[in-house]
Amino acid sequence: MHGVTSFLHHYGRGVVFGTALLEQSGLPLPATPVFVAAGVAIGAGDLHGPIIFGLAVAGSLLGDLVWYWLGRWRGQQVLKFLCRMTLEPDSCARDTEERFLKWGSPSLIYAKFLPGIGTVIRPLAAVAGVGTETFLWYDTLGTVLYIGLFMGLGYFFSDEADGLLATAASVGHVLIGILAAGLVLYIAVKLYRQRQFLRRLPSTRLEADELKRRIDAGLAPIIVDLRTPLQIKAFPYSIPGALKIPLRSFEDGAAALPPGRDVVLFCDCPNEVSSAKAAMLLQRKGVMNAWALTRGIESWKERHYPLEAIVGN
Repeated sequence: MHGVTSFLHHYGRGVVFGTALLEQSGLPLPATPVFVAAGVAIGAGDLHGPIIFGLAVAGSLLGDLVWYWLGRWRGQQVLKFLCRMTLEPDSCARDTEERFLKWGSPSLIYAKFLPGIGTVIRPLAAVAGVGTETFLWYDTLGTVLYIGLFMGLGYFFSDEADGLLATAASVGHVLIGILAAGLVLYIAVKLYRQRQFLRRLPSTRLEADELKRRIDAGLAPIIVDLRTPLQIKAFPYSIPGALKIPLRSFEDGAAALPPGRDVVLFCDCPNEVSSAKAAMLLQRKGVMNAWALTRGIESWKERHYPLEAIVGN
């Protein structure tokens, strides 16, 4: 452990600040081991606690603010970009939004402790209209708790650090191998299921031009807007006549759809996965002519087809 603390003694300030900043900027760089090691170095007297802690908090907050301002600038485009980087892009923003709608701005306090939530919730807060001061208050509180926990663990166990490292070294290779194998298996299963699902998508899709042709010919299907409340807030317009049924309540809302009609569903999500899932659900219930609108509301908007404002949003 002496080598680690010696390194941090010489470069600790830059390493802690840079790691916190880069992790919160979105790079796959785990900062928690650095925070723990910094806590150990503080306990050993190699680093000045308040300065190191302040630098870690400052770096983390700076990264958070970058994503917050990107969310205010580009909104849903930023959320789509972040969700495309995940294994489950269709549920990425939706799950985070459900937590945010349930807990509001205080959800920023615990977001850093939940993998996958902390990254998305920062631009999501901007899309939801959270002010800069409110964002900074709750995000700072969450950051202090998050960094304080891991630095505190390192500080608390600083006297036993050498012994713990020796124990870890004796079983480390086996433990790392088991964890790595489990992670690879988990990712492989997720990717396989995603690939199998994407193979079925073409049969459930309908192009925006075809939908417009049917509407103009008097053959308009039932159109369902599956977007979440925050997605609608970001773009408060819809296809004329579309029913508003959020995906999380679609299975119950589907029972109210008029029988014997074609159904076209749309969302604002990567690969229109959510609307395709809803279309498949209807097909399993016997509504065979159910489709997901290709590229969702974006494809309709790009063609300058008619839109209607959503009142009361």
